[in-house]
Amino acid sequence: MLATTLKGQIESAIEPYNRSRLYRLVEMGGGSPFAIKFVASRWASHYSKPGPLKISENPALTWGTATYVTPMAFPLSSALYGRIGLVTEFDPTAWRIFDATDPATRMLYVNWVQVQPVFSDLVLTVHSTYANHYLRNKFREDFKIDCVLFHPDQEAELHTDRGQHVWMAVTDWTRPAMRGGIESGMSTIFSKARFTVLLDEDFALEDRGLPVNKATRQIEKVTQSIVNQMGMNVGRARFDPNLPSQVINVFRSGGYLHVFIEP
Repeated sequence: MLATTLKGQIESAIEPYNRSRLYRLVEMGGGSPFAIKFVASRWASHYSKPGPLKISENPALTWGTATYVTPMAFPLSSALYGRIGLVTEFDPTAWRIFDATDPATRMLYVNWVQVQPVFSDLVLTVHSTYANHYLRNKFREDFKIDCVLFHPDQEAELHTDRGQHVWMAVTDWTRPAMRGGIESGMSTIFSKARFTVLLDEDFALEDRGLPVNKATRQIEKVTQSIVNQMGMNVGRARFDPNLPSQVINVFRSGGYLHVFIEP
């Protein structure tokens, strides 16, 4: 009875796009469905022409195997992951959305986890990371969830607000029409991402790697070939309400926006 009741509550909490928080965020971000993902500088050349984003499969990810992007309403929110902002359009009109930014909705997932047979592995074994990954994927598969909205669980100083910003974990399905199984590899939903934002900022991350023998330029060779360019001071960019629309316009014109630190 508990499982049946909980299943019904979860189904009721899953929203169609046009009634979801994502719909309202799209309106905040310029009115068209665009997303942005910051990556390391070495990907600038690869994405100088439109290409698909990589589906993330690391077991430690917040909501399992998915493509992690940020709505354009928060254009600089994922800047801790790199200096290169990849912008892409997407079509969410038929999506089923689970809004984990809402505490009551989020607790439905927690309650669901606690009644799963693998729950003991999550809390009693060394395999908790893999149990979490399995449960997050199973939850999205069982309830055919196309997109999970969630607050960031990491911060970048001045750029990422864990309480206000919203990130997206988006599911590519192995059989899209039937929502059958979670896909890996490259995303077909975000298939035309392009280098659009260059951010003059870096964040301290744990890295004990040795220095490379020879370092090639990662950014300049790419920007030299882009005709339409625009610059904006980072202090202004962080608080400019028109930034989402400006990023979209730069994307549409085939250019790029350089968010720079004032010399």
